[in-house]
Amino acid sequence: MHAAPCITVSCMHDLTRVMAMAASLRVNCTMVSPPGAGCVMGVPWWTALVADCPLPALLDCGQAAGYAACALRAGVCGVIAHVSVAQHRALVSLAQVTGGHVMERRPASLDLPPRDAGPVLERYLRRFAAG
Repeated sequence: MHAAPCITVSCMHDLTRVMAMAASLRVNCTMVSPPGAGCVMGVPWWTALVADCPLPALLDCGQAAGYAACALRAGVCGVIAHVSVAQHRALVSLAQVTGGHVMERRPASLDLPPRDAGPVLERYLRRFAAG
């Protein structure tokens, strides 16, 4: 699901910056929540944050299969859940019904620095730009 570069976003400011930069460079990328954000910030926070985002977005639910299931039922396109085999199977079955996707491991992703994130993001995304 995430052949595109992944970028960790935790606020609207970062999300807006990433969407604008990706559009200007014509690069697809995937938004990834901070580790365990599904448990800490909650599914409603993530769905509100990425509601207008045209790019794929993954909610990291840590080891909480219940939060991952809630996210899938809420329409989140992708969840990350490091859970038991049985829980993973159940989540995959749910994802088939909801049209979502379940990942067992968090993909490598760029963590934006608190300062001067623009140049760091641009350099990162340019590596994936065509031509």
